Amino acid sequence: MAPASAAPGSFYPPREDTFLLVPFARVPAGSSLLEIGTGAGLLALEASRAGARVVATDLNPWALRHLRARARAEGLPVSVVRTDLAAGLGRFDRVLANPPYLPTPPGTEDPDPWHHLALDGGPDGCTVARRLVAQLPAHLAPGASAYVVFSSRQAPTGLEEIRRAWSERGGSIEVVASRSLEGERLDAWRLAIDRTRPDVD
Repeated sequence: MAPASAAPGSFYPPREDTFLLVPFARVPAGSSLLEIGTGAGLLALEASRAGARVVATDLNPWALRHLRARARAEGLPVSVVRTDLAAGLGRFDRVLANPPYLPTPPGTEDPDPWHHLALDGGPDGCTVARRLVAQLPAHLAPGASAYVVFSSRQAPTGLEEIRRAWSERGGSIEVVASRSLEGERLDAWRLAIDRTRPDVD
């Protein structure tokens, strides 16, 4: 159910962080791709145009309604799912995500609840990213990779915790794209996992 104060039609628009992932949405035709937290759906549409089988998730019903309409207008078979991150979904050849990463101490919430949902990274900026990365092994097919946006505004200790936890699960991390903004650097991490290890899910 939408919060009573939610603004109809409100969702996160494409910005520099979204554009950082566009090259990684161009996958081989027939690949399966999951976009977690699709917002305006730019990446999901790009992947579908390339011939991928696309599933896009969000908790914001306005975002999903917008994406569904865009996909229908272009004749693209994008599946939209309202769920928390990727709950209830299976494995994919590629996963894309631009999770909320702004440090948001209590009392600094955005008054628009849907914008808040898209921006609130918790006190250290890593709350959603931490959950997302912990769940990735359940959604990566053998040989698959995830591409996730991180920001220099996130707490270094939180980022190091995410790196260490992923490494301990047999995962590798590579920074594959970066963009410098005023007072901030955005990085796209490529996360892959070695499924030959017996301790990997």
